[in-house]
Amino acid sequence: MKDVFEVVTNQMIKQLEEGIIPWRRPWQACWPTSYATNKEYQGINTLLLQSNYESPYWVTFRQAQKMGGSIRAGEKGRPIVFVDRIMKEEKNKEGEMVIKTIHFLKYYTVFNWCQTKGLPKKLPAERENQQIVSAEELLRRRGPRIETDIEKAYYCSQSDAIYLPTLDQFESSEDYYAAAFHELTHWTGGAGRLCRDTLRDYHMGTDVRSQEELTAEMGAAFLCQIAALDTSQTLQNSTAYIGSWLKALQNNPKWVLKASKQAREAVEYVMTGKLPEGRGRATATA
Repeated sequence: MKDVFEVVTNQMIKQLEEGIIPWRRPWQACWPTSYATNKEYQGINTLLLQSNYESPYWVTFRQAQKMGGSIRAGEKGRPIVFVDRIMKEEKNKEGEMVIKTIHFLKYYTVFNWCQTKGLPKKLPAERENQQIVSAEELLRRRGPRIETDIEKAYYCSQSDAIYLPTLDQFESSEDYYAAAFHELTHWTGGAGRLCRDTLRDYHMGTDVRSQEELTAEMGAAFLCQIAALDTSQTLQNSTAYIGSWLKALQNNPKWVLKASKQAREAVEYVMTGKLPEGRGRATATA
C-alpha cells in the first residue's frame, strides 16, 4: 500500500508533467486603501503610500470635509497619481471631425486617517478563519517559536523563528497551515535539528535555494495530508510553487524526488522528534 509520501509526490510530479499553473500568494497584506471607496491603491501609489502609520486608509482634504472630518493642523500629505482623460474634437486626415481621447496624469494629495480628526476609525474586513485542531497540534508539536509578520511568511535562522501573517489574512485556514508547514519544514533544517545543508547554504546560490524551497514545499504538502486538511487547492498551489523553483534546476521533475526524501526526514522529525544518526551537531548559518 502506498504511503502518504509516495501518494503526494506522485501527484505533484503528475501535475508538473501536465503543465504548471501560476503560483499565488494565499494571504494579503494590509495595502494602502482609499478611506472613501475602500478600494486598494494600485501601481506606483502603493509605493508612494508606504508608511509607518497604523491605519492603511488614506483620504483627500476635500473627502475628509465632505464626511464631516478634517485634517489636523500642520500635517503633510502624500502625492498619489492617476490617469485622467479629456475628449477633444479635431479633424482627421480626411478632413472629418472626430473625437480624440487624450490621457494625462493628475496628482492628488492624500492624508492618512491618523492625520485626521472627526472621521470614524475603519478596520480592514476580517475573514472568519478558524484554527484546525489537528493542524495546530502538528505545527506546535516541536515547540517552534512563531512570530507575526503581516507582509510575508519566512523562517529566520538568526532568530530561529518562524514568521507568518495572521490567520485572518489568509484566504482559508488550509492556506494558513500550508504556509505555516512550509516554514516549519525550513525550521526542521536548523541548528540542533536536521542541520540541512541546503538551509545552511541557502544564500550561496539559486540551485541551493531551489532545492531547499522544493524540500519545504514538499514537507508542507506531506504535513497537510497528515493533518487531514482539504488539500485539493493547497496541493495545486504547492505544485505551482515547486514548478517556479524547478525552472532554476532546468525544470527537472527528478529534483522533486530528492526534495521528497529530504522532506520526509523533516516530517518524521516533526512527528517523532528523532534525528537521523549524525544529525543535530552542526550549526546552521542561513
